[in-house]
Amino acid sequence: MKVGKFSFNIAPQFVDFQSKVKLSHLIDLILTASGYNADENGFGIRHLHKVGGTWVLSRFALEMNYFPKEYEKISIETWVQEVHTLNTIRNYRVYNEAGEVIGNSTSVWVMINIETRRPMELKLLEGIHDFATFQESGIERPLKLDAVGGEPIDQFSIKYTDIDINQHVNTVHYLDWMVNSFTLEEHKANSIKRLDVNFMNEVVYGNRVAVFKEEVAENDFRFEAKADEKTAFRGRIKF
Repeated sequence: MKVGKFSFNIAPQFVDFQSKVKLSHLIDLILTASGYNADENGFGIRHLHKVGGTWVLSRFALEMNYFPKEYEKISIETWVQEVHTLNTIRNYRVYNEAGEVIGNSTSVWVMINIETRRPMELKLLEGIHDFATFQESGIERPLKLDAVGGEPIDQFSIKYTDIDINQHVNTVHYLDWMVNSFTLEEHKANSIKRLDVNFMNEVVYGNRVAVFKEEVAENDFRFEAKADEKTAFRGRIKF
């Protein structure tokens, strides 16, 4: 199906101290919907492995009206908007149990060679262009984010539980690095309205990571993480 729609329940272990779904888990569900839809359309990770490739997320943006709470049932709709030579744009819509839209998201994906880690042309995936719907996400595309200076707010080394099937840090950990920079009082007083992430270089086991943060305007925060001095990602959270 060109457009897939998948249902999920917000389990207690994936909510925060306010009983709201954690940002990292919500994004995990969105990316899970990506995988389900790609699988049913014939270009999931298992299909990419046949040509020596895998999907990696390049850019991501999300806008939420509110974050669903414990035990709520949500549905995530996803579709491919465009397919280009080296990347594809995939969009999402999040619904509550009443069928109301509570969030919209858009993303840019690249297929890379598992061995060389270099981009691969999407024409290798026969028929993928047929799934382009040219349907917009309803929100602005992911912003290109500038560098963040100053001193790091956190530093740590990458360990076993940070690494996913692609042998690099899983997307959800980048989100945790950002939200963990705010106090409980700040989380009580604010709700995330907009998220942007630029994934720039892989972070792998053993890397030493430094996280930087800057408030560029009221309730508008920018982030950057460097792994062994190389920029890994840049992010933005707007309350």
